Amino acid sequence: ILMILGLTEPTSGSVRVLGLDPARQPLSVKARVGYLPDQVGFYDGLTARENLSYIAKLNGIRSKDVQDRIHDALEQVGLSDVADRQVRTFSRGMRQRLGVAEVLLKRPQLIIMDEPTLALDPQAVYEFLDLIRRLKGNGITIMLSSHLLHQVQAVCDRVGLFYKGRMVLEGTVS
Repeated sequence: ILMILGLTEPTSGSVRVLGLDPARQPLSVKARVGYLPDQVGFYDGLTARENLSYIAKLNGIRSKDVQDRIHDALEQVGLSDVADRQVRTFSRGMRQRLGVAEVLLKRPQLIIMDEPTLALDPQAVYEFLDLIRRLKGNGITIMLSSHLLHQVQAVCDRVGLFYKGRMVLEGTVS
């Protein structure tokens, strides 16, 4: 994942992301790719909307677009009704969905999710997998990194298995 994001160089071989070389064009890759780590960090004393506004500024999103993008992102992840609550009151599942909203602000072509359902209760897992399906339906490519293969099978069209840093198997789920 770090190589795909352009945060570390490959020791051998190469990787292309949306036709770009992350080692040579990391900013171009970062502009098109969103990343959801396994643990999302937010400012607990700020509301969901305030956190997203701050992230939008860090990402250089034009001021006139920020509120519309925040509204759209919160709507997509089902957090509109709690947008003005402090994040400290959010469950882990709500924090994960807010993490997806953060990623959606920059309107990525690809979203990489690292163990996104880790430590979620069964209902939150169901809702999160449904969110992934909806994002796919909106034309966003999702790359899901997970050890929970039954969840991968539930939402993925294509699967790649890695062993010692190399893809050893790739194809459809079946």
